This record gives sequence, C-alpha cells and structure tokens, in this order.
Amino acid sequence: MILHLDYLRSFGPYRNFVGNEASGVPAFNKFNLFYGWNYSGKTTLSRAFQVLEHPAKLRDYATASFKFTLDDGSELSSANLSNVPAVRVFNRDYVNENFQQEHAAPAVFIVGKENADLKKRLALLHARRTRVESIANNLGSKKAAIESQANKDGRDAARNIRDLIGDARFERPQLDRRIAEVRHNTTVYILNDDIVQSRLATLHSTESYTEQPKVTTIPPDLTALSSKVNALLGQTAANRAIERLKRDASLESWVRQGLALNSDSETCGFCGSPLKREQLEALRGHFSEAYEGLLRGLEQNIQQLKGSAFVVPLPHERELMPDLRQELVALKKRLEGWRVWAETTRDQLVAMLEQKKTAVETISNWSGDLSRADEIQNIVLELNGVFVRHNELVSGLDKAKVDAKFSLERHYAARYFVDNQITLRESEAEQLQAQINRSRQVEAKIRQVIRNIENQISQTAIGATKLNELLRYLLAGSNIEVESVGESEFQFKRGGEVATNLSDGEKTAVTFAYFLTSLEGNGASPDSTIVFVDDPISSLDSNHIYAVYALITARLENCHQLFVSTHNSEFFNLLKGRWLNERSKVMRRSTSAYYVARITNAEGVSHSQVSNLPKLLRKYKSEYEFVFAHLQTFSLAVAPTEHEAYTSPNLLRKFLEAYLGFRKPSVSAWHEKLDLLFDSAEQQREIHKFADDASHLQSLNRSLQQPAFVSSAQRVVGDVLNALRDKDPSHHASLLEVFNEANQ
Repeated sequence: MILHLDYLRSFGPYRNFVGNEASGVPAFNKFNLFYGWNYSGKTTLSRAFQVLEHPAKLRDYATASFKFTLDDGSELSSANLSNVPAVRVFNRDYVNENFQQEHAAPAVFIVGKENADLKKRLALLHARRTRVESIANNLGSKKAAIESQANKDGRDAARNIRDLIGDARFERPQLDRRIAEVRHNTTVYILNDDIVQSRLATLHSTESYTEQPKVTTIPPDLTALSSKVNALLGQTAANRAIERLKRDASLESWVRQGLALNSDSETCGFCGSPLKREQLEALRGHFSEAYEGLLRGLEQNIQQLKGSAFVVPLPHERELMPDLRQELVALKKRLEGWRVWAETTRDQLVAMLEQKKTAVETISNWSGDLSRADEIQNIVLELNGVFVRHNELVSGLDKAKVDAKFSLERHYAARYFVDNQITLRESEAEQLQAQINRSRQVEAKIRQVIRNIENQISQTAIGATKLNELLRYLLAGSNIEVESVGESEFQFKRGGEVATNLSDGEKTAVTFAYFLTSLEGNGASPDSTIVFVDDPISSLDSNHIYAVYALITARLENCHQLFVSTHNSEFFNLLKGRWLNERSKVMRRSTSAYYVARITNAEGVSHSQVSNLPKLLRKYKSEYEFVFAHLQTFSLAVAPTEHEAYTSPNLLRKFLEAYLGFRKPSVSAWHEKLDLLFDSAEQQREIHKFADDASHLQSLNRSLQQPAFVSSAQRVVGDVLNALRDKDPSHHASLLEVFNEANQ
C-alpha cells in the first residue's frame, strides 16, 4: 500500500505540500476519504496518483516533483518510477479520455481510453496501409507498363523475324531463348549486312548447285622465266662486223633477212642488181652462226613470253553457295591484281630481250620486282579452299540452311536486345519489383499490426451486457440502455430511440461503469490494485448518489487500497458513515479521512493543502455545521486573512441557501427570503450582492484588490450571524453548541 505522499511540489495548486505524519497529515490506510469543495485540489491530487498509473503523464508537469512512501519502506518519486504497483484512477480526465464519439451520426461512442487510442492508431494504420497499397499499385502499374511494352515489342520482333526467316513456328518463346543465348556478348552474334543477305539467300534458296573442281591451271613461274631471260642477257657472239650495220640495227636486221632470202641467187631480189660474191661473203661474215644462234634464242624466248597466259579460269560467283560468293569475289579481285602485275613483269622481260637483240654483244641484266611471284600459290590455295567448302555445302545443303537459320535467329535476337535496351528495361523492372516487394513487406507488417490491435481491442472490449447491468443501478429511471455496434463501440438508446445527446452526468455514469468493469479485465484482480476515485457523482443529481455509493462499497472495498474524494456532502456522509462508523471498529481502524482546502499564505499566494479531517466534518453528518464554524471563526477573528475573506462569500451563500431553504421551502430564489433575517431592504440587497456577486471568481479577484474588502467581508458575515441570533435564537444557540464542542 501507499503509506504517505511525502511531498508534492509545483504540481498544479500544490506549491510545496508536505504530507508526512510530522506535518500532521495521517498515514494512508486501506480506505482513504477526501472531502473538499470545488477547486480545492482534489482532482489535482488524483492526477498525482495518475502519474503512478501512467508515468508518461509526468511530462505534463515539467517542474513538478513528488515522493510516495510505500508500506514496505520503498519509495516512488518523480525521479524514480520503477516497480510501481498497480494503480487505477477515475477522475474527470478519465471521463474525457475514455468516452469519445466515433461518428457524428448515428451516435456511436467508443468507451475506454485504451480502446479509443487503439482505434485512433487503427485508423492511422488503415490510412497508412492505404497509402502503401497505393504506392505499391502505382509501382506495379509502372512495372506492368514496362512489361506490357516489352511484351508488345517482343511479339512484334518475333513476328518480323518470323517473316524474314520464313518460319511460321517462330514465336516470342523462341525469341526469348535466343536472347538468353546471346545476351552475354551480343557483338559476337551480330552479323554485317552482307553476311545477313548471304545467309538469307542460303536459307531461302531453291536453286540446285553442282560441285566445283579445284584449280589445276597454274600460271607460268615468273621467277624461273626471269632467270632464263637473265641467262640470255648475259651471253655475247664475236664476229667480223661491218661497221655500217653495227651502227644501224634496223638496217642490220633488214640485211639479215635479205641475206637469207638471196643466199642462192645471183641477183638481188629487191632491186634485181647482180650480187657480187665478195659482198655476200662479207655479209655472211657479219652474221656468224653463234650470232645467229643467240638471236634465235632471244626471239624464241620473246615469243614464249608473249605466249605466256596468266589467267586462271574460275566459275561465276552465282554458281557458288550464297555464303561463299563474297569470298570468291574477293579472291577474284586479288587474282586480277596479281594478273596485272604478272603481265607487266612479263612485258618488262620481253622488252629486255628485244633490247638485247639490238645489242647482242652487250651484257645486261633484268632486276625487276619478283616479290609477288609466289602470291599466286596462296590465291590458288584459298580458291581451292572455297571450292572445297562449296562442295561440302552442296553435299549437305539442308544443314547449311539450318545453320543459316540458326545464325540469323541469333543475329536478330542480339539486334533486338541491343536496339530495345533490354538490359535497361529489365533493370528498371527489377528496381520497381524490389520497391514493390518492400512496399508489400511494409503492408504485410501493417496488416499484422492491425490484426494485433484488433485482437487487443477484442480482448479489452467490454460487452454491452456488463455496461447495461451497471447502468441499471447508476441511471435508474433514465431508460438508458447500451447496444454494441462493434468492438468497444456502443450506441446508446433512451426509451428505444437513439440518444444523440448524452448529458455530462450520463457520460460520467457510463464511464464509471466502464471503469468498474475494466478493473477485472484481462485477468486483472481488484484486490491487487490501488484505486483512486475522484468525484464519481460529478454532474449526477442526488437520485444517483446512492447507486454510486452502493457500487463503490460493493465492488471497490475489496481493492488493495482505495482512495475516494468528493465535494458532495451527502455522498461524503454516506462513505463517512460506513467507514468511520463508531460501531464498526474494523472499518474505522482501516480508514483515514482528509480535508482538502485552498488556502492563501502570508505572501498572498493561493495553494492547496491536505489535512486531517476536522472534528466537525468527522462527527456530524451535515456540512451545514462545518460552514457555520468557518463563518463564526471568520467573524470573530482579530486579524482575518485574505484567504478567510476570499472564501467567505461562497460559504455565506451556501449557509444562507441551506438555512433559508429549510425555513421557507419554496421555489423562489434564496435572496428573496432574506426578509426572514433582515427587515431593511438595503441590508437585504447588500447581503445578496456580497454573497452572490462576490462568489464569482472575477468579481472576487476584483474585490480583493480593494483595501477594505477583508474588513467589509468580516462585517457582512457578522451581520448575518447576528441577524440569525436575533431572529432565530434557538437555532443560533444550537449551532454555537456544536461549534464550541468541536473546538474543545
């Protein structure tokens, strides 16, 4: 149990309250009853206990400090709230927090702060889940758009490839397989336009091809020919040369021909002149046999060279398989280049021999370029390689078409992969999917939290049956009943009709019923709980006081420790009569009673104070005697305080309302009955103005600013008590007897 509230500082109106026994405040007991007028500090006191129930509320009191001492000697303070016992507090804050309207129409209410908080959190979670779903859906739409466009492009590409290769079975799945094969290195599979066309030609070809023979015609060996020419160029023929013929090569040639024609004739075949023998001998001497032999050799080689052919017969490229045509064209071009070079080289050799004929006795040499002499061998070798492959393709034409089709499919797949930036699209789709996955994971977590909260609400919800059971006591005769419209959500009806506007008293009653039933919720046990109930009959009329009293005594007296505060004297007397009953020693020993008041210190600062319950309140059942005692003390004070003056208008009005109402029970206002005490209308108006107007906070604060207010208030109170003595001496005497007895 809580034994003491050792101190409470800077906590609302509690400036520096000290509550240990040394300060005259009794230790707390099993039952603790607090009595005080409105705004005395009872609710604030309950809030100090509420901090024990909800430590987070300490943030609302930034400068506050307090310390509680427990019966085991341990302490709870504003600096240390660990190992706090189970504490539950019912006060005005509890009513506001635990009774909230969910919808404007129909009138649906959530009962229970925990459920109300859970409902709010649930609403926030649903809103968040909706936002996450929207984000995921938007991401899904973007991803779907990318995939839809990719599918369309893929279908279009597959259709185009199908048309190009002429395969009606080529569909999107085949394209996907080819993409998977080429995506790791597309450049390897992309063909140039010429190869693409040749592969298409092979694929679509309906022609028949024949095998081609290898090249067997080899052009003359220019290296060997040049060696032979240089051998002739290096030879000479000595003779009896005629100077004139030596100087004129044309003439020498003409004479040689004429000598051969006229070797057996005595006359010249050209002019008919007789031929002299000595002339013929001289000419024959000039043209000796060795000389003639060399010339014949030169002429023969000239004719041989001129007759040399450097042409290699080749088939037209159309006769080859399409894949090999370009290669054959290229080799033909190389062969033609070589032929031009070979014929040029041959002509150079012929020219050298022709020149030798005119300078037989001159040694010469041809040193031309023979670097390309062997090139023909490589060209022929490559040509034969093409023809071999052609022959192989001809023998396996079906396989060639299959290979062409396969390479074309890969080419078009690689081309589609690159042109349509498939890697980028896939990356975007993967990023979107990752975001979608994260959103779905967040959504799943939110859904799980929502389910947990819904289960929590279901577990903590109090059924309409339990509430109706208690409301029959609390609001007897009001025809208020509760209908459940969901977990912890209720609709209230009055006489079968929806009660759209519940009074403050009805809301208090419903919330108090919820408080009582919640003490046993979720396996909790009241006998292990410290309960503080502040003004449970607030806003309730006197008809319901007994019901609240009955419920407290029936349901809360088994609590581990019970605190009850009230401003209602009738409710106070009911509990006081039960807990401080002289005939029930057990109850009396288990009960502590306190008085909560707002006082003003010497500096004029108002603050709340808790003290032992005064004898008047402890002994008598009525608040009436207690109010009289305060007024009597104030009227007799030698140096009355501002606090006494501050409270006197309200006390005087309470006293007059009670006394005049008893003396003259009518519906008229209390001040209209002042003629029972005062004959003067002026005095009646003064008393009315003081007790009525000065009871209000603004008027009273303004009055306290007047230097004469304290003495004026003491005089007015004295006038009323003197009038009571004069007009009703027996009543006044009985009140004085009570007053004197309480002060003995």
